[in-house]
Amino acid sequence: MALMSSVSRPTTPKGRATAERLLDAARQVAIDNDGHIEIAMVAEAAGVVPSLIHRYFGSKAGLVAALIDDFYDRFHAAVLDRDLDAHGDWATHEYERLELGVRFHYAQPFSCVLHGLLARDPEVARREAERIADVVDRSARSIRKGQKKGELPVGVNPRLAGAAMFGAMQQVLVEAMTHSPRPSARKVIDVLWRQVAASVQIDPDVRKSPAPRTSQTPPPSR
Repeated sequence: MALMSSVSRPTTPKGRATAERLLDAARQVAIDNDGHIEIAMVAEAAGVVPSLIHRYFGSKAGLVAALIDDFYDRFHAAVLDRDLDAHGDWATHEYERLELGVRFHYAQPFSCVLHGLLARDPEVARREAERIADVVDRSARSIRKGQKKGELPVGVNPRLAGAAMFGAMQQVLVEAMTHSPRPSARKVIDVLWRQVAASVQIDPDVRKSPAPRTSQTPPPSR
């Protein structure tokens, strides 16, 4: 974690638990205050002295960067890094991945803050840009694989398409999650799938029937 280079990652179970507790408090502060976060606010919420937060994260920028990293780490584990190739062709398994992604965001109150409200200084913005670039890289690799299998048009630019897919997901989710009443996840998935299909120049209705899905416990709200 680049912004935490001046502090050491906790190596003991107690240290990791403390860092997680501080992140939980910081996340809730950000949610409760429309993305505004200060060390003193987090310290009060966690019931600790501000120096403890400085010890673990170095600065406010380090704390916010840790929140961003934590979110994207869990997003990768729950959605992007799942091997769904056996679930059908590109359109079929990427529709399933999109569904996982939307439901992941809907289960995380922090996701709306992260994508739309979180205050960022330039250093933190650079960190978020790095994580978004990772997502685009992952999407581009998936598109290239689909092209090699003949499932996607070869004329599609993988990186541009990947950026369009994730950018649309960010903006649509912020709009959906701040709308009252909130539209169903299914409606959001259907809207976004048409954006994905347009990005890679395929018919949105070409999906094959997916293989039976195993039950999955939704990630805890954070």
